[in-house]
Amino acid sequence: MRMPHKHILAVVVAAAISAPAASAAAERFTFARPAAPGSTVDPTSGRLNLVIDHWATDADRDQVLSALAENGPERLLDAFRNVARVGTLYWPGGLEYTVRYARQAQRPDGSSDVVLVVDRPVWTWWDAGAGSPSGQYTVVHLRLSKAGTGEGRISRDVQVRRDDTLGVTLADDAKAPVMLTDVRREQSNT
Repeated sequence: MRMPHKHILAVVVAAAISAPAASAAAERFTFARPAAPGSTVDPTSGRLNLVIDHWATDADRDQVLSALAENGPERLLDAFRNVARVGTLYWPGGLEYTVRYARQAQRPDGSSDVVLVVDRPVWTWWDAGAGSPSGQYTVVHLRLSKAGTGEGRISRDVQVRRDDTLGVTLADDAKAPVMLTDVRREQSNT
């Protein structure tokens, strides 16, 4: 039995609407690690990468806020049980971290905040005092200038809290060391 052309077109259009955004629409950030005291290695060589394929919607943010209100930060990953990858952190040696939540918000002065939830602890090999990563997830908070440059902090040993705009953020940025330096929002090739 052959399907009429108008039905085939309807199926193709429906599939295109429900498909995730193509990788061409991805947003890319690069960053360096801080220089270790006494190190002769240039921290800007071999830049690390972050690719965001899909930004969180207001509904996604509301789901995070509900999860934090109902279960607290210890159970934050429960909000992402059925969420596909929305981005990837690329570390050296082929190590990749899955980003389950990515939200950005612009500030009145034109600068912006970007918050990520990574579904496991992120290993910061350049921080000798950090030891092995612990916890169930990692929250990364990037602060970017209007020009798209800035720094990033990671939730290692710092509590997270709900944030009405971003969904989740670090409870005390001052206690979270800068772990990602020279952050740059890269220009899209599209």
